[in-house]
Order: sequence, then structure tokens, then C-alpha cells
Amino acid sequence: MQKQLSILFLLLLLGTAYVRADESLQSGLHCGQIITLTATPDAGYRFVSWSDGDATNPRRVEVTQALELQALFELSCSAQYILPVEFLFGQMYVLNRNSLKELGYTPAEQQVRWYRVVGEIDEPSQGAGDDMLIGYGYYMLRDGLSNGEYYAQYTLDTGDEDTCADVLRSCVFRISATGLTDAEGGNLRLVPNLVSAGGVLTLTGMPITEKAMVRVTDMSGRVLQQWQSDATATMTLTAQAAAGCYLINVQTSKLNQTLIYIVH
Repeated sequence: MQKQLSILFLLLLLGTAYVRADESLQSGLHCGQIITLTATPDAGYRFVSWSDGDATNPRRVEVTQALELQALFELSCSAQYILPVEFLFGQMYVLNRNSLKELGYTPAEQQVRWYRVVGEIDEPSQGAGDDMLIGYGYYMLRDGLSNGEYYAQYTLDTGDEDTCADVLRSCVFRISATGLTDAEGGNLRLVPNLVSAGGVLTLTGMPITEKAMVRVTDMSGRVLQQWQSDATATMTLTAQAAAGCYLINVQTSKLNQTLIYIVH
């Protein structure tokens, strides 16, 4: 999106940005006179170039003939909410790379960042802002995230610090409380959720008001292991030996929560 501001050496038009000459033009100009023009954008905009393609700013111009120039401005970084993120298996937010590729974007894994909103969602023009960076990659696990609002972001690196990169964002999604108390398993967590084969997993925040049935399944739903908890807040188990994604379901009369972990 571009805005343009027309100027004639004898007339300066004010708008969302302005052009200033280094001396008053009210008394007219003389042939051969050299003036300096400075294009200054309003907040949220940046200078692109003059209408003749010259991107010098400030710019020195020698008056040799009648001349009209336009100063071209465009919006600074503005997020496009087109990043396709899907919620899978009730536990995982995943970037749909096939849909994104159809739009002409192929980000590397480390270029996709996940943020937790702090206060109001940050505008890209604010730089780093105060939204909290919580991870990188094509997916983010729901387990372990506190209540709040989250989004994914992909910023195209142009390599030019003076040029605003495109910023693609997902919609903002909210994670809310289960409504259960901590004693009932309302703060159930799996740590870690990315492990090596045979690694140790710890379920924390387990329900202590009653014993829970704990089942480990593969992604097809096949039950691999099954236990009954002893109604203590912590429970440890061993990760599967084969690489892949696995589900851990914890169920009581009030709680029915499925956590996911990945063996790499």
C-alpha cells in the first residue's frame, strides 16, 4: 500500500507526510539555484523514493526547468493475518505449510516464531515489543502453556534494514482454564514433551482427590501402556523406544485430558 504526496517547486502540499525545502520558496526560484528537499513520513509510514526513481533523501536539486516531483511513502511493517495454523489432536498447533506454499511462502523452521500476547498485541512497527517469544518451529504443543492469547509469526527477511519486511501472522488463539482445581488435575503438565527414545517423562499436577487411569497410545489410538495412579501429584514413566508422536490420556470422574509427547 503506497501513499504519494505531490509537490511542485512553487507549492508544497501537506498530508500524511510532508516535504520540506531548505529555504523559503515563497519568493520564487532562480534558474541554476540548488535547493535541498527532505521527505519526512508521518508515524507508521516510511519514505520509498521520489517519483523519478531517485531514493536519495534529503535530495539536492538544481533548478533548470519547471519540475514536479512526488514523494512516495508506504506503510511501515504491518502484519498480514494469513498464516495458516491448525489445531490438531486437541493438543498441537501446526503451521499448514502446504497452504502457505500455495501463497508463495516457504519459511525455514527457525523463521516461524510463536508468541504469547502481553497486554495488547504488538504492532510490527514497534520492533521487539513486549509480546513474549515462547518458541520456534512448524508446530507448538499446547501442553505446558499458561492461560492467555497466542499467535504464530513469520517475518520475511529482506536483508535491507531500511526496507520493512513482510510480516505474516496467524489468527490469535486463546487458551483458557479447565475449570478444575489443582487437586483435581486442573494444572496437569507433561515435562518434557520432546524426548529421546527411552527418556524419562514426568506428569506433574496429577489429581490427588482420586486415582486416575493413565493410558499411553500411538496416534492411531492403539493402547501401548496402561496404569492406575496412586493419587499423588507426580508420576513418572518411560518414553517409547520408537520415534514418533504419542498420546497420554489421564482420566478421572472429572478429568479427561490427553497430553502429547514426541520421541525424536
